[in-house]
Formats: sequence, C-alpha cells, structure tokens
Amino acid sequence: MTVGPPGSFLLVTGSNMSGKSTLLRAIGVNTVLAQAGGPVCAGSMRLAPVTLGTSFRVQDSLEEGVSFFMAELKRLKEIVDMATERSGAGGSTLLFLLDEILQGTNVFERQVAVRHVIMHLLDQGALGAVSTHDLSLADAEGLAAAAKTVHFTETYERGDDGPHMHFDYLLRTGVAPTSNALKLLEIVGLGRVGELEDDVDGDSNEDSNAKEGQDGPDKELVRDLNH
Repeated sequence: MTVGPPGSFLLVTGSNMSGKSTLLRAIGVNTVLAQAGGPVCAGSMRLAPVTLGTSFRVQDSLEEGVSFFMAELKRLKEIVDMATERSGAGGSTLLFLLDEILQGTNVFERQVAVRHVIMHLLDQGALGAVSTHDLSLADAEGLAAAAKTVHFTETYERGDDGPHMHFDYLLRTGVAPTSNALKLLEIVGLGRVGELEDDVDGDSNEDSNAKEGQDGPDKELVRDLNH
C-alpha cells in the first residue's frame, strides 16, 4: 500500500465495520513508531519525514458549549493550519488522516465542505488518507485526479439460524461496490432487508414526486456557493 506523493490522497471506502478506520489508525501508529525509531507493524516500510495531523473520534462538549459539528470544524482547522504553516516554511510534509469527517451536518453541505478541506490540504502539498461512506468523492471535481481509491468489502449469507456477515479485511482497489447498513439492522433484529429496502424505495419515490416541477432552494444554494 502506498500513500502519496504529496498533493494526492488515499480514498478509503467500504461498509460499516469492514476496516476503514482501522487502516487509518494503522498508518498513523506506524508513522509515529517509525519516526521514533521503533519497530513497525509491517513487512517493510519506507517513510519520508512527515508531520502527522489526524481527525478521529471527535467529541462534543456540553461544558464548553461545543456541538459535535463545531468540534469537527475546530479539529479540521488545526490540521489545515498545520498544512499551511509547513507549506510556507518549507518544513516537513503534512500527513493527514481524516476518518469519516463532518458527520454532524446534512449530506449536501458535508460534501461541499469535505471537498473544500481536502482540496486545500492538497494545494498545500500535503498527502494523506480519508475514509468515507460518500462514494461521490471519488468523482468530485478537483479530487478525482488526486485520489487513489481503495476499499474493503464483506460477504453476506442467510443460514438456518439467521443472517451472517463475514469480513476478510483485504484491501482492494477501486470504490466499494457494496453497503451493509440495512443488513446490519436485520442482524441485530431491527427488520428484514427486503422490507427495509422497500421502505427506502417508497421514500425515494415520494421525494421525487414532491420535487417535480419545482425549482427549489437547493438550486439557489448551489448557485450561491458557486459564486
């Protein structure tokens, strides 16, 4: 597996529990161990001097009056500032590891914000890895050429004692072809996959019918963001 060169990033997709976050943590831990002169958890490893900037398991704070989304933004601002400082000063390259960032807002604004943050980091000569369920990032304007896509997947089968899921934790090239959220709901006893999928299809059709013939606020918002 290769992360880099500067100005590029690893885009890691895959189902829930398939190994995305663990891969990013492994990259981070091995980076720290290598730069401290310790043994690494790999058959071999080559690493140029880097500064590590990570966003994992961000938490809100009732005491400080900080929401989950604001906590995410503050952490990302720290990472962006690190990249900017190193770019201007000619210091070590920033290695960023971003684990499913900006979950605390709606899908449209998250996609815009995530693209903006990653593009800024890449423009500053940083390199890194990003885990996400948002497959559209692989084709996003300004990111597609810089992204190396890899994914994890799973197998699903239904036996006499109910549904089962298996993960092999093998990294594959390309964007994830499967998802498993509805299957996991069935495994824990919150419905059957077929019924859940019917509910999703029904909701999608209702949304489409409601939007026919309307030039709603979403289009105006896109225009505002583009200008």
